Amino acid sequence: MTTKQIVREQALANLADFSDKQRAQFMQQTVAKITALPAWQAAQVIALTLSQEKELPTDLLIQTALLQHKTVVLPRVLPKKQMVFMTITQDTSYEKHKFGMLEPVGGRVVTPSEIDFVLVPGLAFTTDGQRIGFGGGYYDRWLPQVAAPKIAVSITANVFSQPTWPIETTDQIIDQVIVLDEEIDNE
Repeated sequence: MTTKQIVREQALANLADFSDKQRAQFMQQTVAKITALPAWQAAQVIALTLSQEKELPTDLLIQTALLQHKTVVLPRVLPKKQMVFMTITQDTSYEKHKFGMLEPVGGRVVTPSEIDFVLVPGLAFTTDGQRIGFGGGYYDRWLPQVAAPKIAVSITANVFSQPTWPIETTDQIIDQVIVLDEEIDNE
């Protein structure tokens, strides 16, 4: 059994190895695979995250959702390790949180019951929906409030058939992990 921290470090190292070209292809694959899901197509309020440097890029998915006239909501961290999701538009401004991620400024806070689809961030996953996030527990506290489909996107190296880390009672299971193709199109 490996510690969650060791799995996190290895998953981050796996993500750091990709070129800008590979990241662009991951971004395109993410949009194609996520928007093809019936749950996405039926959803009106989409909870996404604004990816950080080493994460799989979500920028194009956010723009696609806005172009599809979906209500896009992004997280904002609150005291006591809580978070809320706020609506964004093309004109939303952002500020950097002390943890380094960008958060929306303004916008309306939506209730978890309003959300129809959640793209759950994470570093490592199992095929049956276990996940390791970044260690703050924000999503593990928030996800039980949401009835919407909970989907994640990952690379092959960060998806396991069984967890190699300890599972805690507070860990939340997601509904589906979409694995991206890591082969590069050299044309």
